[in-house]
Amino acid sequence: MDEKQIKFRKQLGAKIQQLRENKGLTQGDLAALIGFKDFQAISRIENGRVTASVYTIHLIATALEVGIEELFIFD
Repeated sequence: MDEKQIKFRKQLGAKIQQLRENKGLTQGDLAALIGFKDFQAISRIENGRVTASVYTIHLIATALEVGIEELFIFD
């Protein structure tokens, strides 16, 4: 994996974490909302250790009540 991919995964994860925390949700709460059995999957996404599928990103955006594009606006 190249540096651009790593940077992107970390930026996406940080954005998801920021939006989740702004909603007052724990990783476990978000996992439950999208039908994941354990919070560690959310942790891995937020820490940039895995690439979330498009479907998972859609589920996360829906659970966080944001448009999917919001997840890709990095500060």
